[in-house]
Amino acid sequence: MNIKLIVFSLLGGLALFLFGMKVLSTGLQMAFGNKIKILMEKLTDNKLAGVGIGALVTAIIQSSSITTVTLVGLINAGLITLAQSIPMIMGANIGTTVTAQLIAFKVGKYSLPIIAIGFVLYSLERYRIPFLEKYLAKKDEGNSNKDMDRNRGKNNTLKYVGQIILGFGILFLGMTLMSSESKQLVENPGVVKFLAEMGKVPILGIIAGALFTSIIQSSSATSGLVISMGMGAKNLISLKSAVTIIMGANLGTCITVILASIGSTLSSRRAALSHVLFNVIGILLFVPFIGLFVGLIQKTSPDMARQIANAHLCFNIITTLVLLPLSGVLLFVVKKLMPGEDVRVESGAKYLDDLTLETPAVALSMAEKETVRMAKITLTMIEASRMALFEKSKKHIEIVTGKEKVVDELDDKIEVFLKKIDNEALSDRQKTNLAILNHIISDIERIADHANNMCELAERRMSDKIRFSDEAFAELKDVFDKADESVELSITAITKYDEKSINRIMEIEKDVDTMVEQMEENHFERLAQELCSAEAGPLYVDVLRNLERITDHTHNIACARSFGF
Repeated sequence: MNIKLIVFSLLGGLALFLFGMKVLSTGLQMAFGNKIKILMEKLTDNKLAGVGIGALVTAIIQSSSITTVTLVGLINAGLITLAQSIPMIMGANIGTTVTAQLIAFKVGKYSLPIIAIGFVLYSLERYRIPFLEKYLAKKDEGNSNKDMDRNRGKNNTLKYVGQIILGFGILFLGMTLMSSESKQLVENPGVVKFLAEMGKVPILGIIAGALFTSIIQSSSATSGLVISMGMGAKNLISLKSAVTIIMGANLGTCITVILASIGSTLSSRRAALSHVLFNVIGILLFVPFIGLFVGLIQKTSPDMARQIANAHLCFNIITTLVLLPLSGVLLFVVKKLMPGEDVRVESGAKYLDDLTLETPAVALSMAEKETVRMAKITLTMIEASRMALFEKSKKHIEIVTGKEKVVDELDDKIEVFLKKIDNEALSDRQKTNLAILNHIISDIERIADHANNMCELAERRMSDKIRFSDEAFAELKDVFDKADESVELSITAITKYDEKSINRIMEIEKDVDTMVEQMEENHFERLAQELCSAEAGPLYVDVLRNLERITDHTHNIACARSFGF
């Protein structure tokens, strides 16, 4: 075995896996938003339906790992709740047993064409393809501007679907890379003998199955190996040993969902923990009765391989039947073991409705309301980034990260909605206001980006243990206060023409420029006196620059709004 190649494959595959998970989660949020949320709520409010969905999906794609990873992606995107995911995770464990009965569907071998398809779809909106442009232009001949704009909205959806496919492809590629070279372990006689010996002692068999599965990233591969050992003429393994190893394989496959939850929301991490607890509890329930269980399984078939497959199926069905009525208790335990406030960010547009497009003036008013809502969310992001930086609060970092996705989604949806509004039915002033809103949503989105940047700086401050002096904190507080005030005033300016608010925004922008310049000089003096740590210099300046840019964008909003109404 090439140990170096195995290690590199695991590390490289892990990096691709995590990146693919991030791309997938963002794509799901942007493409389907509330539609998936409503659909999943209808399907998973019923626990038995949730189990059925989890089992069916896993049986089709032949991978409980992919099902659970997808669930984590949906939770991370805020599309389903933790409570809804638990029955589906239970169902995924049942669905994966089909692998032991059928030939596994090798999703990983399709990863490269999936990536290619996803990239093409994702890139159609970003890169202009000459022959495609000519085709679309010819197709649009005779169409109204309204129809053409609606087609653009559909193209955006296509782009996000491409992003989802691309995320899945990268994720599959990572899983394939992690398991490809490490599957040399399956073919090694020493490993086979080790598993057989370990399986004779239940606890050792469970540990061996868990470790082996966590390494090769596939419970299907482990169960396939155990079944092949049971089919051998040399009687490499007993049914009791096979059962303990398969129990361990169920636990080992949890490593996939654990990896998927790294760096994600609290609910996603709780989902990973619930997956682990479900399998641990199932094992603890069966171990005292393993002799009786093996005796019952032996009666299901005279064939050893079929007995192992049936044991895998029965173990997961019985565990689900026992724990499903107690899913509420499981949820309670998970929250106790992993405490904290679950951050819920309301995503999707509230006021945008294509029905209002029949009355363009009303549609414009609805777009304005959604823009104000977007700005208010951005204001809360600035306040949360202040808490993240000053209080070293990971909770507030999580809040900003979640809301940044919501703002990005709103920016895209408002832009598409504004394109759909029929300009011909608007007055000259309304046309001006429509154009102004297009500029404003861009500035609001950039403000949200700067708030997110400051959270990244807060994370760096925590990880590098960077120290600020009390004077530095006081100065930052002053600039934060100015930025907050400026964004609040810009919200007022969006809704109505208020010369006083617009003038005040202009004043704040000039004040902040002067303050930042002076504060940078003060900070270098503090560094010279060693009142702040040496690492604090670049970080402190970066925070100031982000706050300065926020007031620049509110200045842009004020200038734009002075031309409207």
